[in-house]
This record gives sequence, C-alpha cells and structure tokens, in this order.
Amino acid sequence: MSESLNENKFVYGVLDTFELMATRDIAVVGRLKGTINKGDKIFITNYGDDDDELVVSTAVALEVEKKEVDTATDCFVAIRIRDGLSENIKPGSVIHSEDTSEEDIHLAYVNAIGDSYVGRRDLEIYETEQSKMSITDCTEAWRIFIKVHEKKEGGFSQDEIKEFRRKIGVVARALSKKLLSADEIYCVYNKRTGEPHMFSRTNKVKDDYVCSPPEIHIFSKPYKGVGEKHFPSDLFEIRKIENGDNNDGIKNFLFDAFYLNGAMGVRVNFEAVAIGADSIIQKPNYYGMKENEIPVTNPNLVRWMLLRSQISNPSTEAEKMVAKIYYRFFAIEVLKAKFLVPAKAVEEGENPVEIPEEIAKEAGDAELKRLRFPIMVGKNRRNLVFLFTDMKRLRGMYDEEWSAFSQTLDKFIGTFDVGLNISNKYSLGCYVNKDTYDEIHRMLGMEVEKVNAETLKKEETKEESDEASDKKDEK
Repeated sequence: MSESLNENKFVYGVLDTFELMATRDIAVVGRLKGTINKGDKIFITNYGDDDDELVVSTAVALEVEKKEVDTATDCFVAIRIRDGLSENIKPGSVIHSEDTSEEDIHLAYVNAIGDSYVGRRDLEIYETEQSKMSITDCTEAWRIFIKVHEKKEGGFSQDEIKEFRRKIGVVARALSKKLLSADEIYCVYNKRTGEPHMFSRTNKVKDDYVCSPPEIHIFSKPYKGVGEKHFPSDLFEIRKIENGDNNDGIKNFLFDAFYLNGAMGVRVNFEAVAIGADSIIQKPNYYGMKENEIPVTNPNLVRWMLLRSQISNPSTEAEKMVAKIYYRFFAIEVLKAKFLVPAKAVEEGENPVEIPEEIAKEAGDAELKRLRFPIMVGKNRRNLVFLFTDMKRLRGMYDEEWSAFSQTLDKFIGTFDVGLNISNKYSLGCYVNKDTYDEIHRMLGMEVEKVNAETLKKEETKEESDEASDKKDEK
C-alpha cells in the first residue's frame, strides 16, 4: 500500500502498544486530535527521550470501536504502524502530521503519559515498562500522580498513604538509576556562589522556624529549556553535567553536591519530584578507618554557608529573618567542625610561623616548627590564617605541593583571625575573628539558657498541676 501525505493536521499520544503475529508491524492505541486516514504518512516523536530522532512511517490500518475504518477524527483509535517493532514506540510516543507544532506535541506527550501511567495504571509500573521509560517520562508520571491524588474529601487513610509511597518509591528507584546512567543532565547553578543552587523553604512552626531539607534542582535534556525559562539568567545558570567516558561524571557531581555541599536531595524537572540524597548515592561509610585516614568534610556547615551566601544582602524583613536562621545553624556547626589547614615544610633559611600554644601541645613542637602555612594581614593588622572545609576547596587555592593538617577553629582563634573557604569566588567564604567567635558563644549560650529556663518552667508548672490534682483528690 502506498503512503499518502495527509493535508489535515493531527496529533495522537500513544497509551499502549501491542505486538502482532508474524509481522514487524505493531498496533498502538490512543486518543486522536484531528483527522487521520488509512495509508497516511505519519511522524513519530518520543518527546521525553534525551536523544529522540524523528521517525517516519505509515498508518497501515485504523480501527475505531473494534471496526476497521478508512478515516478517523477526534476519537479513540487503534493504529497499525508499518515496521513499528524497529522503532522505540511506547506509552508517551506521539504520532503526528508533519506540520504539528512542538507545543501540541508536548501537550499530547504529557496527556499520554498521564492517561497511560496514571489514568490506566495508577502508577503501578512494572520493571519491563520502567526499562523503556526516560528520565522525563518518570518525572511526568510522578508529577501527574501527585496532582491527581493531592486532594480527597475526608483525607487519605494510612493504608492509602502507605500505598502511594510504595508506588512513588518504585519510580524513584528507577529514576535514580536513570540519572546516574544518563549521558547528560542540567543543573541550576547560583551565579553568586558558583555552586548548585540550594532550594529550601523556611516556615514558622509555633514559636520556632523550620527549614525544609535543602535540595538542588536538575533538568533532563528535553526539559532544559523549561529550566532556562523558569530561572532568570541574571541570577542562575543552567549548566550541563556530562557523564563522560568513565560514566561516573554525574555520580561524582551528585556526591559533591550531597556530601561536600550538604544538599539533602535533588529535584528532577519539578519541585514535587524529589529524591533523598542517600537514595541515589549512599552516604560514605568510614567505619574501621583510622581517624587520620578519614577525609575531612563538613557538609552540615557548607550547607548553611551556601544558603546564607545565596541571599547576598537581605533587604526585606523576611530575608533578614531567614538570614538570621541560616547564621544560627552556621554558628552551631562552625564550633563543631574540623578544618583543613594548608601547610608546607619550612625550607632552610625560612622562619616558621608562630604556632598557637594549644596546637603545639597536641602535635609536638619539633614537628610543627618544620611547617608553615599561608598567612596574611587581616583586619586591625591581626594575622589571618586560611582554613578549608574540605580538600576540594583547599585544592581550589593550593596545589599538590601543599599538604594539609586538620584542626578545629578554637585552636586558632586566640592567635589568628580565620578565613573560611576563602577563594577567588569571594561570596563562598567568610571571615571569623575573635569578636565573631565570642558573639557565637554568647548567642548559643543564651539559647541554651533559654531552653533550660523553659524546661524548668514546664517542670514547675507540671509539679504545681500535680499538687493541685492531689489536693483535689484528698477533698
């Protein structure tokens, strides 16, 4: 049968596919918008695939309500596609006329994903189906499932919630594997910090404020343009992350985002589609390693440094409040953290730096006298020493000729001012002097006193209530 070019415009999202006996043709079912004729040339697009190639084929036969027809218009129709087994035709594939707009193709794609994976299956997706789905397919199915089930009069039962989580968990695991094996993904970077932007919401709960777990946001290749439209270019950059020849580029990128920067998860295409960090890459386990063999990292500190840097100069009352909250968390973590200090052996004729007494006692005078580390004059002509949260940031400023030793902030602050993660990207670092250090101690001390006072007051109120109850019982 010869193919003909349909002058009518049509678009059709595939809901399901069926193999036919003794032929390379396949049958698909879906909802048609427009008019299609038997024998028409058709164009097939997998909008959600990273490397989609337009396929041209022929509509060998049409069937409406179990009857073969020569023409179909605006209806549910089965189409037999010539040599369809040779192509990647699946739920979400779009069959269309040559002049169909990208907007109409995208809409047909989204509707087909929703009708197939949510409307017909309620996100019960089996492994054989998952293998054919792309990153974009998974995220669209997940997003639509949440939207369909976001509200129910009377709420959801615990069994329903458990079942929802199970289904989403299946898709999340499949999506995690697809992310790690993708050729490329695109991440939203903050232009101020030069790092993946951390997305977190701060909400007031009773008398306290709670920050949602910070997440980074990535896009699949087909939705890169969505990210570019959504995030203004004066503040953000949509940066390509490639897997590379060793197929570990994306894994390494995510590892740094999670376990160096402190992101606690990743959003994929949509805010609603979020996966926890350890569901994609397990947290490093250093059990059994000697303390000096464990790499120095401070994700819990870097998290708040980056979030605070993203605000820049807070102007509104809301921004000022959030900045104070981030600073409080930074203060808690900076007192606990161990930092890396770049160091070199003292060469003949050089004078070693004056070592703080507390550090010298721990490491031994003789050893430390052979070390020097970079120092410059800080504020009020006080010497400034550079400390880093991890080796990646240290290496950004000091090459392999420099070794490093680890130490806490309190061992330096009596003798030096401290620059944390100071680099060419000024906004990434921060300056801590003795005044700042004492202020942090006062602030946290006041919080401890406040908590203790509130606890004592609650205990006293409870005792008074118990006494009153006992007296009432005696009467």
